[in-house]
Amino acid sequence: MTKLAAVIGVLVLAPAVFGQTQERPNYSGIWTLVEGGTKLTGRPLLGNRFKLSQSPTTVTIETTITVLSGSRPPGGGAIVSESNEIPLPIEYICDGAEHDEVLPSSVPGVGVPPLGAVGSSPPPTTYRATWMNGQLIILKHTKSRNENNAIIGVTRLALSLEADGSLVVDALLIAMRPKPNGPKQEPPVSVRSVYKKAQ
Repeated sequence: MTKLAAVIGVLVLAPAVFGQTQERPNYSGIWTLVEGGTKLTGRPLLGNRFKLSQSPTTVTIETTITVLSGSRPPGGGAIVSESNEIPLPIEYICDGAEHDEVLPSSVPGVGVPPLGAVGSSPPPTTYRATWMNGQLIILKHTKSRNENNAIIGVTRLALSLEADGSLVVDALLIAMRPKPNGPKQEPPVSVRSVYKKAQ
């Protein structure tokens, strides 16, 4: 084989090797926490049950959150508080670029609050989501509204499928508020949670 033929062979083969898209496991479904499946410290970041929907470019994770709200009666008086369970679907674009995390308008503080309602707005968060070696990696930066968008917390999620079909969620939470001459900085919190697909 001549050198020219060898070079042409390499150029023809290169797109076939480097143009291959990485195979991505299908995480779609409703996942429930395996009893005793949470290890290390903290609580499962995605709760006891969550729903995951997947497309070629995005992943949507829907958890359930408890929202405490309060309102004053029409005639005045003490604030009446109530607790509600609401779904929280968040879509992540899996291209590795930085995006703003967009919360649904049903979350208090995001949409227009009802008349007389009292609540607080969630802090702004940016994220980067990508697939790496069969894992879905989501890195979040939570920021402060009152400190020029200073990062106050970092969360890293790594989702991976095991051979038995279970879904492992490794979460790492890092507080980013250094306190000069204050108490000792809290160490990172690491949580591993194991889920099985609901039948």
